[in-house]
Amino acid sequence: MNKPAISFLMAACRRPRFAMMALESLKRQTMQDWELVVSPDDGEDYSPLVHSDSRVKVVQSDAVQTGPAHARNRALTIASGALVAVLDDDDCVEPAFAAQAVSYFKSHEASFATAPTQYFRNHSGCVVRHIGQFPAMDIDRFGLQFGTMHAIGRRETYPPWKPGFAEDVMHTSKCIDLAGGKIAVLPDASYMLRLHPDSMCAVADGQYISKCYRDLAASLPYEMSDAGAMQTRELLRRRIRMNEAFSRHGGGFGYHRFVKAHSQV
Repeated sequence: MNKPAISFLMAACRRPRFAMMALESLKRQTMQDWELVVSPDDGEDYSPLVHSDSRVKVVQSDAVQTGPAHARNRALTIASGALVAVLDDDDCVEPAFAAQAVSYFKSHEASFATAPTQYFRNHSGCVVRHIGQFPAMDIDRFGLQFGTMHAIGRRETYPPWKPGFAEDVMHTSKCIDLAGGKIAVLPDASYMLRLHPDSMCAVADGQYISKCYRDLAASLPYEMSDAGAMQTRELLRRRIRMNEAFSRHGGGFGYHRFVKAHSQV
């Protein structure tokens, strides 16, 4: 059996309706040589996704509430695609996402890349922010986005996630460092990230978030080059400053609207 060109890893927890919508976004891809590896973290039955499309496989595990990092790592273990990308259970990808990734890695020797992220509201579908609209980024430029941009990479070099606060940001920073300090941003299709009213930025205590960032800066979860570690700590310090500014002045803005208006903090 031929291996797929790209594996999408899905950490699934209590959102089966959204997970099916995420799968539908894969079915709309202009390049159909993909697989979706679903890693349940809630003990629920995700076989309806398998019945919906034969390119879906579900990780067999009794693990419950271990967190996205562990769930994705279980998916990564059985992923068979030449490339690996993330597709969280409540998000989706634009139709050219898989095609642009496969095309880029066929024509470049790079180990990693990423794509822009569009943040959209759950109920209205309105796009609140669109980040990563430039051709390449280092950790410093990534830090100025104040958001998530998942790494796409070759299976053989793709690092596992380290669980903890801001694990997506730390993972992408690690991939940039592994790539030598800079990765391409593929322009033709975005990752679509669904915003919920109960998201961390919307409900968490600002002092708690700042403390978590400070703890990360004091002890980075990954081994990195000196330059990569320095840039990652500056990324975290920027996030502390933005978070504290939002806590003081955010009001009714919502975090992402506030960041869009005050991204020079």
